[in-house]
Amino acid sequence: MKMLFAGGKTFAVLFLAAVCAGLGADERDEASSAGKKLFAFSLVESGSWVDGGHLTNRLDLRLYAPFGLSLRAQAADKRLAPPWKRPDSAITAVGTGVYHKGTGSRLLYGLIETKGLSNRTRNVWAHSVPWFETHSLSTADLKNATGDASDYAAYLELLSPSSRPLNGSFSVRLDRDAAAVFTGMAGARLPRGSSARLEGLITERTLGERHMSQWFSDKPYLPERKFRFYAISVVFTHPFVGFAADFARSEIFAQGTDIYVNAALRVGSLPWRVSIAADGAGQRFSGSDGSATDSGFRTAAKFEWEGRRGMLLRAYSVLRAAAWQEPFDRGSLNFYFRFPQDKRKPVRANRVSLELERDAHEREKITDGVKLEAAFITGSFRPSAGITVKQHSVAKAGDYINPFPAYDPARKFDSVKFSSALYCKVSFVSLNGSIAYTVTEGKEASFASSVGASVAGKFGRIGLKLNNNVKTGEWSYSLSWRLQKTFD
Repeated sequence: MKMLFAGGKTFAVLFLAAVCAGLGADERDEASSAGKKLFAFSLVESGSWVDGGHLTNRLDLRLYAPFGLSLRAQAADKRLAPPWKRPDSAITAVGTGVYHKGTGSRLLYGLIETKGLSNRTRNVWAHSVPWFETHSLSTADLKNATGDASDYAAYLELLSPSSRPLNGSFSVRLDRDAAAVFTGMAGARLPRGSSARLEGLITERTLGERHMSQWFSDKPYLPERKFRFYAISVVFTHPFVGFAADFARSEIFAQGTDIYVNAALRVGSLPWRVSIAADGAGQRFSGSDGSATDSGFRTAAKFEWEGRRGMLLRAYSVLRAAAWQEPFDRGSLNFYFRFPQDKRKPVRANRVSLELERDAHEREKITDGVKLEAAFITGSFRPSAGITVKQHSVAKAGDYINPFPAYDPARKFDSVKFSSALYCKVSFVSLNGSIAYTVTEGKEASFASSVGASVAGKFGRIGLKLNNNVKTGEWSYSLSWRLQKTFD
């Protein structure tokens, strides 16, 4: 704790020094000519009450000061609903931060949510395909949720103005156990609208013991062990072509060393673009937070076409294997089309999408699924409908496994789901409703429906949703709100 607070003081000094160094003349002139409006204050209060679930609240206060500085304080609370029945169930998290608008620099303390390189190299198979556009610059902010107080951390990020030919950034996250994550970036603006960026990350910590949940657990007991992690990212951007790649290496005592690599290429400009991406991880690779990641290899390709009056065509395919040079056993095909809009037509199609998926990593049960959705516009109403079908098959020893979806109408199905929804906006009131009917082999058919309404205005939004359980005849509700106000 002493080290954490001492680090916080050091962070504050560095933060103020960086702000003064990065403050441009235009920002000084703006601050000196602001007159009496040197400060502004904003308040945001949001939350939800779910019947039979939780009551959540979040209060966000911000004070906007001269020279592009802003101070932020946040408190989030979560407890069982209704709160008077279980007053001891509350979990509360607080956080604070200082931001500089001109550079994006920030100093934070509380529950921290990271983005960028650290996030892309953690739980890699839980993320979508690493397309070029997903390689965003690393940053962090306060979490808009509750959590364990032991997860509190201090975070400092210093950036130079991005408008300059050369720019850079440095960030450090310091946990309560003094474990630090360092990130640095160097970038350059190049001729003809091009830019290049090089980013690196390094961290070292001691992973805690892992206990067995039961005698025959799949995860055996592990003692405390040393964890080292390194990652580097390269991004090149041009109006017609873009390339991005990440490389990460983990090392855990008594477990071994392994790597994770991804790369993405995007070619083309409006109205069309073609993208390809691939990533792979070794068996002993662990993510940036020290959690184990299964081995795997994934590759994907995507085509996009943007036309007049909002028209958009997108088609992409993803293939995945258990490891590098192993045969692909999972795949998907996705098609999306948004029709050109002509407001003179009273009834018009809005969009249509088709998703085909196959999971064949278990030969005894190869699962295929197809999902078709369509949406329309008629006046103020926006109806939509969809159908989802899942079926399975069995592969014999020696049979070739086709990784692409192979839906067969003659094959027995596992489940069929019909769904529809209706959205309507009248002035500041939004109304919506949905129904879903699911038939599952060996189970009783289920039916679910919901209706909701929300009111939006100058000071925020309030919404109410009612869910009907047809089987029991019971109704449940959820209330959500977001109220905001800025005081100049």
